[in-house]
Amino acid sequence: GMKVSRLSTSAAELRDGHASAWNRVEENTLMLSPSPIALTESVSPYMSRTTGHGKVDRLNVRMAHDGATLSLRLSWPDPDRDDELTDLDQFADAIAVMFPLSLDASAFTMGSAEHPVNAWLWRADEEKPFDVIAAGYATSTRRPANSSGLIVTSSHDGNIWVVVLQRSMKVDGHGYIEIKAGTDLGIAFAVWEGSNRERSAAKAVSGEFTRISVDA
Repeated sequence: GMKVSRLSTSAAELRDGHASAWNRVEENTLMLSPSPIALTESVSPYMSRTTGHGKVDRLNVRMAHDGATLSLRLSWPDPDRDDELTDLDQFADAIAVMFPLSLDASAFTMGSAEHPVNAWLWRADEEKPFDVIAAGYATSTRRPANSSGLIVTSSHDGNIWVVVLQRSMKVDGHGYIEIKAGTDLGIAFAVWEGSNRERSAAKAVSGEFTRISVDA
């Protein structure tokens, strides 16, 4: 399984997705597949009939913490940099990391009323990321990054996106995942390819929540 490595390296250094410290962290390559978009039929009949989505087929993940801050380094192949929208029929590249707020939450359904989820969303056309809470399809509420201290850095070299998301492991308030050293938690990922007109439920996903271990 995947793990979050504990490093003595500062969170400030890991904010650079190309920092040499990341070479000391195991990289996991997750295969992605088109989201099961038919499940959105009850809230969006039009979207549920979308086809051709899920263009990004793999995601590279490295995870580390220093006892206070969780750092996620995410990279994926994308020759088209979609970070400037000039018309209504254009869409941005994006990625989301989702955590269950209870053991019975489902990543495929974006949680439920009884079992919500917390997600971190980065869009290439936005300066700051969003903290998201959801309790099922069409219930996502985006909260400003400063509500939880979520920060992001990103770079694109013409072929690959590298995005680093960071947040304090402990945060106060409703609907925020708390990360504790020495424990396990669930995680799932989604990637949107803007040039493929992907948005909303049309995306590539890693599947149901995967358990990861946080080094003590």
